[in-house]
This record gives sequence, C-alpha cells and structure tokens, in this order.
Amino acid sequence: MNSLVLSESKKPYYSFTLIGTGATGSHFFRGLCQDLRTYLSKPDFDRDPSFRLGRVLLVDGDKVEAKNLGNQLFDRDDIGEHKVISLAERYGEHYDLPISRYAEYVKELETMNNLNGIPEYSDRHYVFMPVLIGMVDNNATRRLMHNYFYQDDIKNIIYIDTGVEGVANKDNTRNIQQSGFGGQVVIGFKYHGHVILEPVGDIYSNILEADEIDDFPGCGVQIPSLPQRSATNKTAAQLVNNIVNNLLHSASIYQHLINFNAQFGGCSPVLIKKEIREQFDLLKGELDHD
Repeated sequence: MNSLVLSESKKPYYSFTLIGTGATGSHFFRGLCQDLRTYLSKPDFDRDPSFRLGRVLLVDGDKVEAKNLGNQLFDRDDIGEHKVISLAERYGEHYDLPISRYAEYVKELETMNNLNGIPEYSDRHYVFMPVLIGMVDNNATRRLMHNYFYQDDIKNIIYIDTGVEGVANKDNTRNIQQSGFGGQVVIGFKYHGHVILEPVGDIYSNILEADEIDDFPGCGVQIPSLPQRSATNKTAAQLVNNIVNNLLHSASIYQHLINFNAQFGGCSPVLIKKEIREQFDLLKGELDHD
C-alpha cells in the first residue's frame, strides 16, 4: 500500500494544535492524549524515541453549556467554564501531559501566527512537523486555517480538517431519519514549502467562498447550525485519531480524503496514489542530498 513516510533519515518532531473542542474535538482530544501517553510510556521510548513531542495546544472561545452535556465530553461541574480549560485539566492531568490552552476564538492570521509561531527549529536528527487539526462548524475559520497553511513561511505542516453533516430539520421529514450521519476528513500536507496533498479548501472550493452569514463565532452574527449526531462526531474523531496514530507509529500518511457514514458503519478513503508517493520520495531524496 502506498504511503507518505515523512522522513527516513530524520525522526518527526510533532506539535499539535486543535482548533475546536466541541462535539468532535472533545472526543478526539481524549483519544489524542491516550495515544500520546501510550507511546511516551513505552519502556524504551526515552532511550530510542520514535518521535519528539512539542506543544499540544487547544484553541476555542466556547464555554460549556448544559446543552453540550449530551454529545460532548463535559459534565455539570464544567458548565460556565471554557472548554479548553476543562479538557486540558481533565485529560492533561489524567494522562500526565502538559496541555496549553487559548480560550478565545481565532479570527485573524496574525493571531494564528502568534499562537503557533514560525518555527525556527533545526536538528539533524529530527524534522519539525506541526500538525494543525480543525474541528469547527464554520467556514470562516476554515478559510483562516487554509491561509495559514499556504503562508510562505510555513514550510512543513499537516492540516487535518473534519466536517460532519447536520440533521435535517422537521420540515424535511422524508430524510430526517437518514440525515446527519455523513462526513469527511481531509489531510493537507506541505513539506519544505511543497504542497504534497491539497487541504480541504482546495478539495471543497465552496469553503473559500465567503458568505454574509458565514462569519467567525463570537462576531455577533447568527450562524444557522443544524444539530449533529453524537455517533457522527465520534466517528469523525476516531478517524482522525487513526490518522494521528499512523503519524506516531510510523510517521506515515495513508489517506488524502476519507468520506464516512456513521449509520452504515463504513468509510471510503482516497488512498495515497503511487505517483504522489513517487514524487514525494524523489523530493525527499533531493532535499536529503542537498
């Protein structure tokens, strides 16, 4: 099976930034902490690490509300608290991981750059590979992450985005029972300034088309949002956890796009094509030679 192996000569040095800690993000974050601890606790990890871990950062301006308790990983004691703080304290402490948190909405590219920085990391044993994970329900934030991905100063980045289908409203009773189960995960990948896998905004171009009702959370604009099914959120989260586990396990990317349906229990991945893998391997060889 074709896969993109980030580097044979260097080990990956990951940092993780999760934007969106609601129905999908909270489930993903718990799994991320568990996966990280599983690898970090291996008996020989300190002596021979398979990767290096930098910062894990949670970004979201939302506070926990009572309505969130049904499909997000919060309890009544969290109501009124910022989601990033509740999750960082609960799962960071449980899995003994230092978790950074930014309890505001990100609305500007300057803020993205200040939060993540333009890394100036150099080590002949490691290749720095920031992982940006978007689990939001608005395209304004997706456009911001898209622009961040394409900045010239961002040489290496893996950008994973999830989108889930909302449940149809009561006026559309014919399809309401079958709605709300679909979704997709898209992996964008840039290596030494070369776009290897296009991000979600290039796959679904409508994301890049601004709409007057499509604004950032907290901007005073009422954004219509259909309710989401917990099973769909958890499926999306688990698929991204699987993708991240491949990064931790073998520094590999196997898919570019995954369409899924939680009702039918299936997914349809678009796997890495042979020609993309060959082009990437050629690029790595040229960079290693230089």
